[in-house]
Amino acid sequence: MSASHLAESPMVVEALQDDYVDETLRTMLQKLRVENDLLYIVIVDMTATRLTHPNPSEIGELFVGDDISDVLENGHTYTSEFEGTLGPSLRAFTPVNNLSDEQIGAVSVGISTDRVDAYVSDHLSSLFISVGISLMIGIIGSFFLAKRIKQSLNGMEPEEIAHRLKEREAMLSSVQEGVIATDQSGMIIVANTSAKSIFNSKLIGLSIYDAWPDLPIKQQLEQQQMAKDELHHYQSTEMITNRIPVIVNESTVGTLITFRDKSELDHLVERLAGVENYAQQLRMQTHEFMNKLHIIGAMVCTESYDELEEYIETLSSSYQAGVNEVGKYVKDVTLASYLSNQLERLHQSGVQITVTGEGAWPELHYSSQLDTWITVIGNALNNAYDAINQQTNRKITLRFSSESTNLVLKISDNGNGFTNEQLSTFKQQGFSTKGADRGFGLTIMLNAITTANARMNLIV
Repeated sequence: MSASHLAESPMVVEALQDDYVDETLRTMLQKLRVENDLLYIVIVDMTATRLTHPNPSEIGELFVGDDISDVLENGHTYTSEFEGTLGPSLRAFTPVNNLSDEQIGAVSVGISTDRVDAYVSDHLSSLFISVGISLMIGIIGSFFLAKRIKQSLNGMEPEEIAHRLKEREAMLSSVQEGVIATDQSGMIIVANTSAKSIFNSKLIGLSIYDAWPDLPIKQQLEQQQMAKDELHHYQSTEMITNRIPVIVNESTVGTLITFRDKSELDHLVERLAGVENYAQQLRMQTHEFMNKLHIIGAMVCTESYDELEEYIETLSSSYQAGVNEVGKYVKDVTLASYLSNQLERLHQSGVQITVTGEGAWPELHYSSQLDTWITVIGNALNNAYDAINQQTNRKITLRFSSESTNLVLKISDNGNGFTNEQLSTFKQQGFSTKGADRGFGLTIMLNAITTANARMNLIV
């Protein structure tokens, strides 16, 4: 029994209150001392006077040792080592309080330091043996555990794993498409930066069924089926999605989902269509240029130098007239050159071209602006030419102007025009008044204008 247990004993409290220890308590303390191989069990009052002691002659005497002062003065519980009347001992002190929680004395229990040393010596060898066996078992177990863990990690060291994780995070962050990975229950465990920005959420830890209710993934989780380039809606946005089951040891452990805003892909297709249109115009100009070179070459071979001089002067005058005419209203060299070539092509086809305007357009400082205007002008002139192709007297008029910071181009022709009913359907891709497999140029032009935050007016 410890000193703290004795301090809580009603018999000890009663003895300190009465300042008397009866024979029953003495017998109990003697029995406890012998059974626990203790050097002494001493009860003292607040003056450090002993009420009990193994040596009856010491009862009534003051407790030997300054180490008792802390328990009587401050009520602390502690241990100390001191040599008293019974020899060197390891002592424990505990205060004794009455029912009113007032300290009325203390209990000290001591054990011989020789006995402690002997106990430690007796058990030290067995302790070393136990520690040695435990250490050996730990080393063997650690070896096999490390081997198994390394096998599960494909033989990689921790530094390699950390490096691979950093590489994976870098790759996921650099991917423009949204990437989400789920476990078998549909819980999101990986999401890259693009996915988080689209969903405006951290995503990880959410269920894919809650984050994107309209996206079906049961076919991947339950049937291990792949789904590529499918159209699904997230709120009001159309997404092109790919869903791939993640299979380990022939068992599905999750799903990998990649997705991208369909409007971004549409914009890319539109830009490619604009580039294709531009390239087609360049091919036509190259073909026309080669024809002129053949004519010049033929005149050189036949030594028709007078006709050659007249032909070159005609070409030069025609080109300079076109460049000068457009250059008055378009200061950007690239756009002016492109427009001059387009107008020259139409002029060679017998179209009467009129260019007017108020003021001049400045140079375009961004390639996106140049791309947009080339797409718009190229498709608009093609549509105008198609509209007047059956006319006897074909006319196209271009009018350049500027309003505040906006550039305005008005293109008109003397074609048959269209009805109000047709006007409402022109924005539908594939619709055309000129037959099947047409109706894409206006859609491309409209999308380019919308992307540039511009405006187009169709007038009947």
